[in-house]
Amino acid sequence: ITPSSSPGVPDVLHASTKLDDTIRYLSLHDNKYLRYFKGHQQRVVSLSMSPIDDTFISGSLDKSIRLWDLRSPNCAGLMNVRGRPVASFDPHGLIFGAGIDAELIKLYDVRSFDRGPFSTFKMPCERGTELSGLSFSPDTKNILVSTTNGVIRVVDAFNGQIIQTFTG
Repeated sequence: ITPSSSPGVPDVLHASTKLDDTIRYLSLHDNKYLRYFKGHQQRVVSLSMSPIDDTFISGSLDKSIRLWDLRSPNCAGLMNVRGRPVASFDPHGLIFGAGIDAELIKLYDVRSFDRGPFSTFKMPCERGTELSGLSFSPDTKNILVSTTNGVIRVVDAFNGQIIQTFTG
């Protein structure tokens, strides 16, 4: 993903499995790594950049979600969860959604995520299925949730009601 806080600057944030599960911040201008973000113990499966600042969020198969700042190699926040996590910022960068335990969508205020979610929605869960993606609509009214078995749901971001289900 490209950090939005530095428009016109060719930098990329990416997860790697080449040597370890470190997240890397790469300058495409001079092809050098600017920073390494260590902490995850297994493959990173979710990575989302804040649209308003240098904050980003990652989710890993080590069952953790981490909040980071590009300016520091240290994790700014850590949540341990029970299953494969997915996470994404809303378009305003004020909220992030976390898909946890294959059936829960939790919404957090970025400024006070350590106080827990301000809203939680339970999703239908088929046996052996995990969440694979989560994304807010541009108007923040809906959340697109994808699963490992090909089911995609559009969910109302305010009350958790499923608006539409797509299968394939």
